[in-house]
Amino acid sequence: MQVKRLSALSCAVMLIGLAGCQSVGPDYAAPKFDLIGAYTPEIPVIANNPADQARWWETTTDPVLDALIKEGITNNIDLKIAISRIRAAAATARGVRGENGLEVGASVDGSAERRTSSRVDGNRVDDLGYGAGIDLSWTADVWGGEAREEQAAEADYLEQVYLREDVYRVMIGDIIRNYIELRGSQKRQELLRSSLDLQRQTSNIVQVRQQTGLASELDLSRARAEVSDIESSLPALQTDIDRSINAISILVGAQPGTHRDVLLDVSPLPEFQSAPPIGIPADLLRRRPDVRAAELALISATAQIGVETATLYPELSLDGSLAFGVTGYGTGPIIRTAMAAIGALIDATLYDGGLRRSNITVAEEEAEQAFLTYRKTLLAAIEEVESAIYGYVGAVQQRDSLIASVSYHSDAFEQSRVRYVQGLSNFLDVLDSQRSLTTSQQSLADAETDLELETINLYSAVGLSVEDVERYANQEGIDLVNG
Repeated sequence: MQVKRLSALSCAVMLIGLAGCQSVGPDYAAPKFDLIGAYTPEIPVIANNPADQARWWETTTDPVLDALIKEGITNNIDLKIAISRIRAAAATARGVRGENGLEVGASVDGSAERRTSSRVDGNRVDDLGYGAGIDLSWTADVWGGEAREEQAAEADYLEQVYLREDVYRVMIGDIIRNYIELRGSQKRQELLRSSLDLQRQTSNIVQVRQQTGLASELDLSRARAEVSDIESSLPALQTDIDRSINAISILVGAQPGTHRDVLLDVSPLPEFQSAPPIGIPADLLRRRPDVRAAELALISATAQIGVETATLYPELSLDGSLAFGVTGYGTGPIIRTAMAAIGALIDATLYDGGLRRSNITVAEEEAEQAFLTYRKTLLAAIEEVESAIYGYVGAVQQRDSLIASVSYHSDAFEQSRVRYVQGLSNFLDVLDSQRSLTTSQQSLADAETDLELETINLYSAVGLSVEDVERYANQEGIDLVNG
């Protein structure tokens, strides 16, 4: 019997010695993507100070936009949700570490007993006592399954950190885009009102000429119809303005219409004094938070394979207890007792119908899915940057062409109006030239707005600097182990 006990104890000691020495399942290795060293389109020079200010949105010359961005960083609801998810993931990681550690329990009990003799003298004995004990339980991580579980929880936690940064990136871009669309709509509204004033002047000229017999009633009707056509476009523009104001309020965490008084004051399109470094496609592996988050999801899924693999092997648990008791307070003799015990249990599943093997297969397929998602996220980021570059270059060309177009149409309108007043041309020439001028002015305003939007699309697609994530992590006390 003694030999058997020593043999069991030796086996337990040997298994404990193996604990932490190995971890089943694959170790994570960062995938190597065969990326082309440059973007397909040529990278344009956008700002004079391209790389000295990674936080480009802080270099805007528009104080209203700057205040809105700061308010959004503080109050944006999606950002608050993302921060809450970080806290929940951190708590989960702490819980996993706690569950895998030593478990300690305590107990206290008391007793009171009165005994009376059945003999004639009827002796009575009072006996009081108490006891206390501590129970210890620990499962040895022989195969590294618990270590893999902690790796997965840590990766899940860091994934939420980078997803928060992606919300941050998208939120800033959305605020600026809505602000640009607002200022663009206001610019078009101003141009339309100027065109309306000009058309009313033309209509007045026609009316005077019609009263003196130099113009027909048809010309006057056409002039008045053109005024009504321009007036009909103004309500739609005001609707766009109102919607942009409401969208901005929501993005900064406020009730729709909150910033109406501030935003109704017309301002030019915002400008930025710097641009983020665009770099090469491989840089997106570090700069895009969504790409970093996708990699952390792959790290977690890889660790989960080890968690499931560890269930194939026996589990070693050590249980111990320490108890102390005192009885005999009263009329009886005082007795003190102390007892300590320790035991080892090896638990192994002999047959489970293939459940554990199936769980491993599921974990492996989920890791494959995480890898493909990682690759897809990276390719989507590259496509976003390339499309933004094409969009920016095309918007520049369109704007430059429309600047020339507006100049030509303006000259044509002035010439046609002078010729009409002199009686050298008919009123249709005036209407056509003025309509063309109005259309080209509106198109130029649209092109200038589109150019600003394409610029922001490119800035946002490039991503954030890694220092931004580290700065936030330091503020929140986050340990970027894999960052």
